[in-house]
Amino acid sequence: MTEDGLLSAILNLLNSTVEIYLANIIKPFLVLHEKFYKALNTTLRGIFDNHSSQIPKWFTANFITYARTWLVIPCIFLMNKAHTLLPSLIIFSVDFGDFLDGVVARFWIDQKEIEAIAEDVDTQGKDKLNIQESWIVAQRRKNYGGFIDAVCDKVFVVPCWICLLATVPDAGHVRTLQYLVLWTLILTEGASGSIRFKAYYSSNGVTAPAIKGLDFSSSAVKADHIGKAKQTFEMFGTAFFVLSPFKYLGLILLTAAVPLAYESLKRKIKKRVIYVDGTVEKIDHETLKFWKQAKGLGSKLIVGITSDTKDMVANASASESVDSIIVNAPAKLSISFLEKIGVDYVVCGVGNSESVVSSELTAAGRCLVIIDDNTCKPMGSKIDKSE
Repeated sequence: MTEDGLLSAILNLLNSTVEIYLANIIKPFLVLHEKFYKALNTTLRGIFDNHSSQIPKWFTANFITYARTWLVIPCIFLMNKAHTLLPSLIIFSVDFGDFLDGVVARFWIDQKEIEAIAEDVDTQGKDKLNIQESWIVAQRRKNYGGFIDAVCDKVFVVPCWICLLATVPDAGHVRTLQYLVLWTLILTEGASGSIRFKAYYSSNGVTAPAIKGLDFSSSAVKADHIGKAKQTFEMFGTAFFVLSPFKYLGLILLTAAVPLAYESLKRKIKKRVIYVDGTVEKIDHETLKFWKQAKGLGSKLIVGITSDTKDMVANASASESVDSIIVNAPAKLSISFLEKIGVDYVVCGVGNSESVVSSELTAAGRCLVIIDDNTCKPMGSKIDKSE
């Protein structure tokens, strides 16, 4: 067996083991996890709604995110001074703050919708300056809360794990396990944070269409559920690991978080090549939006042009969504052509799918169609849009 074959076999075994863990341990845990946090969310939201006039404008989700992140300084200071109870309480409070900022974010979204309706009524008939943001600016502003929340989680917990490396005993039968778990989490979450930074600052301004009738992941657990379970295990595990009497309980929870951190990182690294037909009379905002949507479905976008028209090739090259252009591409695409250029899926619009894609490509499920309501489905499938 070659080195590549051996590595592939190891990764397949690792992925299969993680999937068994997700389906048989994490999935049942998430049922209880979701019930508890749903009840907590209902309780807190009721409190906010009943006291909405007393909540200051500065008490936002981002304020909570920043405030709980700064707590890493006193937490590490206390741990370095050999304190245990106070750092543990800080970590528990930070975990609660991570939940609270989501509740506060949804509360202010609802409040802004109410205020927007009232403002629209007040300004009817008056001159109003119409200023619109660009696609990229609007998309980054929309995604900023989720981005900074995830990054700040890592900014808090990774330094705590680095500090906890100093608490690992010089001897003992679990010494190696403690080092292995802590270093694995440090490296995995550090890599995950780097990927989030790249994804946020390279966003192309358009939300990727929702996929119906096709699941790129065959996992039994959704990505957001994995993130919730990982966060709980990491924060509770860290808090208990700090406390000497509960150190081994914390180690068990942190160990349970390792497969989740691996799976979360693996799903962020999506190597999926998308192909679109770029033979168009003109590149307008609709074409650019379509390319941006297609790029959001994968990690690389190839545009095929069936001629060598210089203007057409230059216009495609000028788009930040396009990674490469194939000049004189075939008008009708086949599986052999996709395999030759390393493409996973062809993405088409509703109007041009039949003329571009061969029947063998459709039968293989390698063609996706973006429909008008910003959803995407395999060509030839009948998906209920109300799903």
